[in-house]
Amino acid sequence: KKIKAPMTREEWEKQQSVIRRVYDPDTGRTRLIRGDGEVIEEIVSRDRQKEINKQATSADGISYMR
Repeated sequence: KKIKAPMTREEWEKQQSVIRRVYDPDTGRTRLIRGDGEVIEEIVSRDRQKEINKQATSADGISYMR
């Protein structure tokens, strides 16, 4: 077996600098994910937050009904 060498600080920082949007089809929510899977918050306007909550609540209801 090959033993993987520990990640250098530069490799870790490069990995952590990647931020992607991930859609969860079960709940209808989109989240920001950093590097290795850490969920991070996104700052949005009050109106955008209301729209997100409206969509998420609707998707939660649909998911629950299944």
